[in-house]
Amino acid sequence: MALRKSLLATAILAATVGLTGCGGSSSDNNTVTTPETPAPTTPSNKAPTITVETASVMEDTLGAEVTGITIADDNDDAAALTFTVSDGRFEIVEGKLKLKAFNALNFEQEAEQKVGLTVTATDSAGEKVEQAIEVAITDMEPTAGKNLYAFVNGGNSSVAYSGQTSRHAAMAEAKSLLGKLTTDVSVDDRNTTLTVAEGFILAQDESFHGSAFTFTEGKGVAQTNLGEISSKKTVAGAGGKIAGSDASPMNKEWNNGTSFVGWTEFGTFDKTPNGLVEYYFDLIKKQVETANGGTKIFAEHNEGSVELTKLYVTPEGLDVAQLIQKHLNGAVSLSQGADDYMDELLFSNPEGNTEISPAQNAEVDADKNYTDMEHKWDEAYGYFGAAINYLEYSDDEIAGKDGRPEFENGYNDFDGQNGIDLKSEYNFGNSGNAAKRDRGTKSNANPTDFSAAAQIAFINGRAIINKNVGTNIDQWSAEDQAELKKYRDQALLYWEKSIAATVVHYINDTISHEDGDLKDIAGGAYTAEQFYAVAKHWSEMKGFALNSQFNPHSPITDEQFKEIHQLMGDAPKLAAADVDAYIADLEKARDIIAQAYNFDADNVANW
Repeated sequence: MALRKSLLATAILAATVGLTGCGGSSSDNNTVTTPETPAPTTPSNKAPTITVETASVMEDTLGAEVTGITIADDNDDAAALTFTVSDGRFEIVEGKLKLKAFNALNFEQEAEQKVGLTVTATDSAGEKVEQAIEVAITDMEPTAGKNLYAFVNGGNSSVAYSGQTSRHAAMAEAKSLLGKLTTDVSVDDRNTTLTVAEGFILAQDESFHGSAFTFTEGKGVAQTNLGEISSKKTVAGAGGKIAGSDASPMNKEWNNGTSFVGWTEFGTFDKTPNGLVEYYFDLIKKQVETANGGTKIFAEHNEGSVELTKLYVTPEGLDVAQLIQKHLNGAVSLSQGADDYMDELLFSNPEGNTEISPAQNAEVDADKNYTDMEHKWDEAYGYFGAAINYLEYSDDEIAGKDGRPEFENGYNDFDGQNGIDLKSEYNFGNSGNAAKRDRGTKSNANPTDFSAAAQIAFINGRAIINKNVGTNIDQWSAEDQAELKKYRDQALLYWEKSIAATVVHYINDTISHEDGDLKDIAGGAYTAEQFYAVAKHWSEMKGFALNSQFNPHSPITDEQFKEIHQLMGDAPKLAAADVDAYIADLEKARDIIAQAYNFDADNVANW
């Protein structure tokens, strides 16, 4: 535009000179006097302008555009300007302020339902303007298929994943029971508690399905035992859903003794995902037997010695209750969701494996009211563990840290009937970890939004399947097939990112934490509580770190995965002479994870 203005000034000048030469005044000797030519003037450049009317953005919408903002410049198109935005969740694309592709805002998340940010626009001449903008968040009413995981066929719900909820509940209950194994209770109580905890994970019958839950005490939950959720849903062992026990085709042969990696010591048990669970339970059994025999258990490191009254913590620094639950988080939940329900069974198999074909979506089961494809997607969602109205929570509320009274404990009676329904109104597994990690980055320049990115992908993918009920996937439009794959990939990526970020979180806690860390143990003058803290943090780190091998779409390569676990080892290194080098190893493992998942450095440091 500046060039056009310069050409216009030159044309006017030429016209003026021409007129003077042809009809200008002359002197007595007929000499033509040409007036002085004024120097052409360059129009002054003005800074861009950002006009704000009422800036707003719709909640629970990934990549949503902010309305009510106009950006203009006298010389450049708005799309040609360069921009910076103070809030890393936002960007400017073609002159429009919007959320980045995998970010959404939550009306309930922000205390004042608005976000303040500053946009700086700079034109090609270097002129710039800074504009403070207050973006109001528009509340979206809870709507099926929009921000609620709810879908119907023929007017009735087509969503069902009670089996997945049952396994989540079994894992939560086993963790709760193992946490009660202390020297403060009687021998009989210890033995009974251990038997029931093991039964919830490895029982091959329904003998434990009527045992009353302890993890739900005081929560107003409708179901009081597994049988009230779903029957005959074994977690591990023969007939269970742990990788290697499930009959469905998977990307690796988990029972060959070599495919499962990340742990080296299995005692007398098979080197398989299930064998590791059995080994972990055996460690606890030995601790309980020792205590039952009247022998005290001590952790002795660096001239320090503390009695261990928590029998699920070993003298080597393993919190076995955490290891069991976190290993199952990957070997059952992520494995089933990523390597079974959302893998080849949803799409044509390019290798022509006759055992695998896309789930049918042409016929609705008359008794169950869903197609096979709808149900497989639902089962994957069930393993992610989010409540039906997950997007109505703030991160604080999912983490059970703060918020509205009806949400603040991490669960909500959405339908207002019969208390908390574990099948739709409780946040299990990685749905909680996703929100916790998002919560930990809220004040950073580039906050994460794992929870929204995963949940919205699950909802949007299911909506495409629901829209196409009556036709199989090979009859869908190319656009719908591509969209479903995109949402599958997005759901799994952000599910796994929440796990990887949690590994980083516990690496950080193992290295440095006010409750107890590696340096405290190296110092020798540590307390039992400090030792428990180190064992807990290390075991959560290690248990979660085993997970990614169960996702065939993982960003982590097999080589990176093996290196991470070589650096971590099978137990924390607690000898004073080893601690500094071990901390360096954990930091290296953290760097590998951060690079593989493209994590922001500030987020990694603050997790």
